[in-house]
Amino acid sequence: MQTHKTHLSSGSRSEQPAYRASEASAILGIPKATILAWCFGQGYVRQDGTPKSFTPLVRPASVPSRALSFKNLCELHVLGVIRRHHGIRMPVVRKSLDYVEKHLHTKSPLVAEQFLTNGVDLFIEKATELLNVSRNGQLALRGQFADALARIQRGPNGSVVRLFPYSRIGTSSGAQPQAIMVDPTIAFGRPVLVGAGVTTEVIKDRFLAGDSLSEMANDYRVSEDEIAEALRFGQRQAA
Repeated sequence: MQTHKTHLSSGSRSEQPAYRASEASAILGIPKATILAWCFGQGYVRQDGTPKSFTPLVRPASVPSRALSFKNLCELHVLGVIRRHHGIRMPVVRKSLDYVEKHLHTKSPLVAEQFLTNGVDLFIEKATELLNVSRNGQLALRGQFADALARIQRGPNGSVVRLFPYSRIGTSSGAQPQAIMVDPTIAFGRPVLVGAGVTTEVIKDRFLAGDSLSEMANDYRVSEDEIAEALRFGQRQAA
């Protein structure tokens, strides 16, 4: 089946403002308020009444329009794994990322190509120093990083080109299929079912209109399990 592609290259598209925080939240399963804080900062008041501000962890594509790029989406995907599965406190995450950024000489350490090699170990090294993480904890964190990074596909120049987001929040990440894909050159960067190229929103709408899983599987030449996964993802987006 033919999929809609834009005229810009994936490299240029990945940097363009394309997602609101609410869209990123629906795709990644991370609360909108959390994404806003991670990308644009947040003011708050300490218990003693002192005003403080939370400095962003991700450099958004556009601060004035509060819009995020596909690259930002990938950064949030990796950052979400750190917080969701390990609950590492934000000050520790920030110091660890600053440490990695300094050593890798990049402003986007979470999606830098070097992060696949020594970047993860640098992060764990710093987090261990700050938290006294156990050996088992280090191995678990490394495993989660490996799985999250494996869901990001890169182009020949090392830039991020595709993301396979988790479709089942609360389920072991390693056991999840890579059934849903986000590609900035396909369907304007909206989530699509791998192998069909149709957006999860379309599949959800067809299901709500009365189309069965078998009918859609036949139309798109995929399995019913793949349609079910797209519906699971689409229903989570709408939640």
